[in-house]
Amino acid sequence: MPSKNPFSHLRPDQIDLEVMSGFHLEGKYFSVSVQLSDENDEIGHSYLLKVLFDGKTLRYETLLEVPNLILAHVSPTPIDHVALEIGGTTHFLHGTAHAASGTPDLFFNKLYHQEDGAVYLYGEHGTVCVAEGHAWRTIKPIAKSFLRAMHSASNGPVHVAGDDGTLLRLAGNGWKRIPLNFNRSINAVQVAEDGVINIGCEDGYCFRYLEDDLTAIEAPDRDFFSICEFKGKRYWGDDEYGLYVQKGLKLAPLRALGYGYAMQASPEFMVVVGWKEVFLFDGSSWSGFEFGYDNGLHASIIDMSRRFL
Repeated sequence: MPSKNPFSHLRPDQIDLEVMSGFHLEGKYFSVSVQLSDENDEIGHSYLLKVLFDGKTLRYETLLEVPNLILAHVSPTPIDHVALEIGGTTHFLHGTAHAASGTPDLFFNKLYHQEDGAVYLYGEHGTVCVAEGHAWRTIKPIAKSFLRAMHSASNGPVHVAGDDGTLLRLAGNGWKRIPLNFNRSINAVQVAEDGVINIGCEDGYCFRYLEDDLTAIEAPDRDFFSICEFKGKRYWGDDEYGLYVQKGLKLAPLRALGYGYAMQASPEFMVVVGWKEVFLFDGSSWSGFEFGYDNGLHASIIDMSRRFL
């Protein structure tokens, strides 16, 4: 049930709103998780939404509302969603059915759904869990680093990366360490179909890795948070400019979205999550919508011909 407005005593400029994750479900439908907090992070409230958007019409319905911060969600199918709250509570939604469960007593901040496969949860102390029904099974950790990114190629093994140059590959039921010989924090990882592992770090340090060969990719001095392959091209998102396209071993500016926090691709769309925005790219044209809060959550269509150029 929807909760009472926890921000009724605050002005709109005292409320922080962030979009956490976005997925294309099918057709003109998308799933989006939104978190709200006060300036001191003492109050939290979040929504998991099903959004109908076709470029001209924008509507949404609330699938889940919690008086806490949702850190991430995944949508394995158009009717299946898993959402992670701060504190470890996870919500499993299947159509109108809803189940919730706890996690091991650690801090987890991300979820990953392997294409046609399992759902994973990861965070501190090198810990990764895999969903089994509505419960979580821990994969024995071999690293102590905070884990920040996970990806796999189609039908390939899962890779997870994080602080101190940690990069691990799941081999059977256990992890195998991939030595990179650097200690930078890895914020983004993408495994291509040809086995190349693309790595995004802080301060413009970006790399490609294949068979023990680590090659630098020329990039601006920014922190990179997302990498996504879509319709034969690879895109990188940072925390200042927005979106770049990879050309050889160099990243070229593509669109000034302001922030490319997370990216997910379906055959039809690449979904880029900014701060309060969800941007959609079909390979040639852009559209998008954004959220705000003023005595209630609201959404509006972005005119991409005038903004975020």
